[in-house]
Amino acid sequence: HKSFITLEASSPVLVEAFVAFKTAWDSFRATDAERLLGLQMTYIILNDYPAGSKDQLDFAPGEEEYHAVHKEYHPQYRTILYDRNYYDIFMLDLDGNCIYSVYKELDYATNFAANGTGEWK
Repeated sequence: HKSFITLEASSPVLVEAFVAFKTAWDSFRATDAERLLGLQMTYIILNDYPAGSKDQLDFAPGEEEYHAVHKEYHPQYRTILYDRNYYDIFMLDLDGNCIYSVYKELDYATNFAANGTGEWK
């Protein structure tokens, strides 16, 4: 997997996707707590796909920029995950927020920082 990670990390698409997700994350709601609630509600709880298949949702309904960004990049990262047999693919911002995850489990949209509010550190 090391060579795959190096390849993916050097892709300009990763930078584009990260910047787009971070911008969309910041504009989704006013606080991290509201983002967590809104994104988990939309991509996990209201997602019609069963547990273990939440990744099949390409984007959620709504006018928020996050959904458009998700629609653009999620299919690519889901394919990479399947092709490489990864556990998941996460994007974390510099504050430790999980701004994107392919599988959308309960760690999605939480904070991973050692001094953060999230359950997973």
